[in-house]
Amino acid sequence: MLVALFKDQLVNMLGRITKEEWKEKMKAALLVCPVCQKKVIPKCGNKKVWHFAHSADSNCLAFHEKETEYHLLGKKQLFNWLQMNKRAPILEHYLREIEQRPDIYLPQKNHALEFQCASMNKDILHSRIEGYQSLHIQSDWIFGKRRLKKLSNQFFSIQNRDLTAAKKDPQGRLYLYYFCPLQLQFLVVENIVPVTSSKILGKGISYSLKEIIDLDQLNKKTADYNYVLNQWINQKYIWRKSAFKNKSPASMYLKKILYFHHKSLTLYSPLAGMPTRNFYHFETAAFIWQSYLLYYVERLPGPFSFSQIETEFMRLISKGIFSVRSFPYLKESYTAALQAYLTYLEKEKFIIQIHENLYKKSATAPYPATLDEAFQQDKIFSLKGGFFDFV
Repeated sequence: MLVALFKDQLVNMLGRITKEEWKEKMKAALLVCPVCQKKVIPKCGNKKVWHFAHSADSNCLAFHEKETEYHLLGKKQLFNWLQMNKRAPILEHYLREIEQRPDIYLPQKNHALEFQCASMNKDILHSRIEGYQSLHIQSDWIFGKRRLKKLSNQFFSIQNRDLTAAKKDPQGRLYLYYFCPLQLQFLVVENIVPVTSSKILGKGISYSLKEIIDLDQLNKKTADYNYVLNQWINQKYIWRKSAFKNKSPASMYLKKILYFHHKSLTLYSPLAGMPTRNFYHFETAAFIWQSYLLYYVERLPGPFSFSQIETEFMRLISKGIFSVRSFPYLKESYTAALQAYLTYLEKEKFIIQIHENLYKKSATAPYPATLDEAFQQDKIFSLKGGFFDFV
């Protein structure tokens, strides 16, 4: 932590107070945590960022995560950057109503900023975002760049819980913020297309801290998805080649069903595995949940409603067979992904809508006989789909 109370006044480690002066303050009065009111000790060494520390047995509600040097340095730099640009930031402002302490609070905008470096359960992350929302406070999570690994020009490996904090840009495409305190640089990963639970397609754009004066200046580049088509076709190739090795609950469940109908998951229909609108609300791979939806529709004896599809997927999610993602910043949920996939199947003339939210099957889904045929069909249907509606 970088803030403490001294004689009922907030003091921080970002000023010009010397090590000797901190020692004098400790003699004159107790330095305490603004939240728990327990004693804190100024740590003013030569190697690490100066900070205050609780005693080892502290159970302070606001400072339950151990702060690394990387985190302290980043928080300090972000605060100084905002202060230099006259954004009137407040460091470690405690919100007693929700027992949360954003790293930086901007009262002019009623905006909380969190620089997240430590691992965090996605349920806790979700809860914290909702905490700010309950007070009508805007919030943004800026992740430490060390959490991100670049696999190629378009592929990144991320911690899957980071996606919980994803937002949509004005074009409706997902993005995440990262910051490196060592390089003094933001990295915005935009046009995000989740591929697996920890692998994404996206474009990483770097900004020097000196280039910008506000987070609002990020995400101003024009979106370009031209690079995605070939990468997605290649991903379908990977899914087919590795389907037999996939041991996830969803994969094993679907394999068993397909086996009894003389089909193989490797040779799933080219209509499945498509990145249709909002598909990423499912953490389960698109080729699996969409293959199941196709199977389910094919087995229905007559017209079906959207509520039937929704009920069936609720059943599988409740049993832990399919997994969904939680996006507290987004308005829609996995049901929007189901609806969008039905819209895609309409365009491909596999189903037709006969009344509002009522459909019937109008064709038989294609299934390849060999891997070579599957790869060719994937290219044809992907190019034909063309729109690749990721938003």
